[in-house]
Amino acid sequence: MTNKKRIVFVNLHSDWMLVKSASVYVFKYSAAVKHGYLMKYLLNQPEYEICNYINDRGFSWLRNNNGSLMKFLNLFRFAENRKTMKVNGIDPKKITVLKSASEIKPDDLVILYNICSDNYRGMDGVHAFKALSMLHFHGAASESDVINKANVSCLFGEVNLQKSCELYRRYYHVDKPWVTHPFVYAERFQNKVPFCERKNMAFATGTITYKHHKEFVETYVDPCDQPTRKQIKDNPEFFKDTIFCTSSDYLEDDAGKKINAKDCFPVKLYKKIYNRTHVGKQKTYYSFDMVEAFNSYKMCIVGEEILGIPGIGFVEGMACGCAYIGQDMPAYRDWGLIPGVHYITYDGTKEDLKRVIEYYQKDEHQAELEQIAKTGCEYVRMNFNGDAVAKSLLERLEAQQKIWLEQRGK
Repeated sequence: MTNKKRIVFVNLHSDWMLVKSASVYVFKYSAAVKHGYLMKYLLNQPEYEICNYINDRGFSWLRNNNGSLMKFLNLFRFAENRKTMKVNGIDPKKITVLKSASEIKPDDLVILYNICSDNYRGMDGVHAFKALSMLHFHGAASESDVINKANVSCLFGEVNLQKSCELYRRYYHVDKPWVTHPFVYAERFQNKVPFCERKNMAFATGTITYKHHKEFVETYVDPCDQPTRKQIKDNPEFFKDTIFCTSSDYLEDDAGKKINAKDCFPVKLYKKIYNRTHVGKQKTYYSFDMVEAFNSYKMCIVGEEILGIPGIGFVEGMACGCAYIGQDMPAYRDWGLIPGVHYITYDGTKEDLKRVIEYYQKDEHQAELEQIAKTGCEYVRMNFNGDAVAKSLLERLEAQQKIWLEQRGK
């Protein structure tokens, strides 16, 4: 036991990036467990000891700042942990529960998630290597101050935002090393249909979201986070016979129950829970079999975020044997993808996108298209599967931790 490498998560049971949290199994809130592969890998590696530091904020997925309510809910945070482990089929004996930040050792590797804001509580007093995932980065300048206060040691994520994101460079002042890793496709995404039997069109999908906060609008003017998805969705006639589109707005025009400043606390809480569990978020996105859809078309498009971040759907489409069409962004090259070999590029305009699709729809370019789809599929399945990415990510984080420890003479 003493020779095991300790990986410490904060409020693991509330982190919907890693497990199905209570927000999912109680309130049916839809959430993709995007880093579930990391937990699965760690649970099967005997050289690691997985720790869950449960801080003073149970049920953190509620994102509620009412002190009295949270004080009450915190009484049940350990019960929440036990229930969540059971629901996820995780043997509780495989998770070491830490009840105090003082139990975190200087040579532990602490993994935090930016999307889970309660991860930061008390972290400024933890003197261990802390790696912060920037998955679901929003870009509010206040986030920069919180990260610096927590004194994280390095940042990691699917995309190096320092290099690819203008918003990050403009408003963030976090001088930490970056570790990047690719998105991972879920195991259900399989290449099932022969290429020649697919429709000779492109399948476009992905949710469209809007960021109205000051920093985003000042940088990009338009609050739409995925403008290329929107331009496809808004121009069905222009893309007739070239693209079948299922992209939709995240809220799909259903804003739910409006929370007013004059509402009393019970009413606000009711509306918040109702909106998180009843509002039509991503109904279209989850209304069809994505695997079947990808396997029905020769090409696919999952428009990138304006922040320079591709959508996870591009990996899923390539894993299903589609020839992926995307912009020539730094993230793809960082993952080893080569334009014209693993995927097809265009300049981001609807005119060029249509031109590229029509080029590959021609009979004389079918062999070239199939080869790109085949090469891309093989590369993704070899390098973007859960075990491969988890192993590489941990190795790179541990390498950064070694440098960090050496700099401190430990």
